[in-house]
Amino acid sequence: MTRTQDHESTTFTEGTKSVAIRGGRIEVVGQDTRLQVGIERLTIGRARSCALVLEDKTVSTVHAEVQATPKGVRLVDLSSRNGTFIGNLAVTDMHLTAPCDFRCGAQRLRFVPETPQQIVLDPDHRFGDLIGTTPEMLHLFATLRRLAPSSVSIVIRGETGTGKERVAKAIHDASPRRSKPFLAINCAAMAEQLLESELFGHVRGAFTGAETDRKGLFVEAHGGTLFFDEVAEMSLAMQVKLLRALDNREVRPVGSDQPRKVDVRSLFASHTDLSRALNQGRFREDLYFRFVKTTVELPPLRDRLDDLGLLIQDILKDLGHPDAPVDDASLEMLRTREWPGNVRELRNLVEVALVGWTDGPLVFGPAVPAGRLKEPVDGGAGSYEAAKQDFERRYYTALYAACRGSLKKMAKASGRQRPTVRAAVRAYGLVAEDDEDATGGREGSESQ
Repeated sequence: MTRTQDHESTTFTEGTKSVAIRGGRIEVVGQDTRLQVGIERLTIGRARSCALVLEDKTVSTVHAEVQATPKGVRLVDLSSRNGTFIGNLAVTDMHLTAPCDFRCGAQRLRFVPETPQQIVLDPDHRFGDLIGTTPEMLHLFATLRRLAPSSVSIVIRGETGTGKERVAKAIHDASPRRSKPFLAINCAAMAEQLLESELFGHVRGAFTGAETDRKGLFVEAHGGTLFFDEVAEMSLAMQVKLLRALDNREVRPVGSDQPRKVDVRSLFASHTDLSRALNQGRFREDLYFRFVKTTVELPPLRDRLDDLGLLIQDILKDLGHPDAPVDDASLEMLRTREWPGNVRELRNLVEVALVGWTDGPLVFGPAVPAGRLKEPVDGGAGSYEAAKQDFERRYYTALYAACRGSLKKMAKASGRQRPTVRAAVRAYGLVAEDDEDATGGREGSESQ
């Protein structure tokens, strides 16, 4: 049996999948310079390390990125100063399928499509803890399988909640370094001096509070993998030290003049656009090109809705309920969500749906049938309070699902004051999306 999805040029045959990659070439108008665009990401800009170097002052250091995909050649403006345009249309992220001219700043370029190339994808829908069946995910898995055995640095891109650290761990587990440590650090979570000590270690007396020697993560991860989250939040001074450590494969503890050799594979992620940070002078060009050439990108959940059922079953298994059935109507309802929190948001919904669930199909939505929830405590002293608490838990759990976690909507729907609702959802382990935590940020917001 064979069926073809025209919108993605994807063919499914006898349990295998192949995808037509639509590439082309980019020519500099008025010059002989051209760039062949394939499945690897290529940058256009003034930097000498770009795949297509443009000698034009209106072009940013890294201006745009191109890549062949099933939908055409993807053209992405990299937060450039003077923009990327097709005619008068400003381009942020689009696919080129037909011949056209476009501009990077004032520099005119021409896109010429070429015959699509059919690529056979490995039908294995798992890579480590990652799971997916869409062409985008299978292509990602194929890329990760190719890169994992090497020691190259990789940048992992993706929206909040797509699971960038999970990808980093899967890469480590599929590499020859799997028996050695996998360590992660959030570069935005600590001050510069503390970050330097955390990475490179320190000797006793190096600074106030340094009462003992510390190895540092580079030494602790020797032979293994070190994952840098929020790498764009490093100061320029720390970026210099990181680059030196990566290039020389040695670290110098704070307060010491004795370097120590280390063998560590580095993986990076950031919620901040690294190209924007580079163009704004907040990120070093040499460090950018040190690892950004090898970049993988996680598709958002809204672009892989065919994986919803598979992901839910995987989450249920992880939560200890592998046999819990899912209500079909609820599954269809989930396909209409926008999923700003991606897979993390889906996991939160599954966890909420499991609150008090005992049997029957698992429901994601406003109606949580009472018969599928734990019964109140029967008889005995204090049974009224137990019943009241059980009712409130079921009520607020259902309200939370109906209002998709919005504190404002929950307060309006229940007719109760927002502080009252806030206290209740917190008491039952729920997190309202417009509720603020102690640091002033939104509860549940994470960089991953």
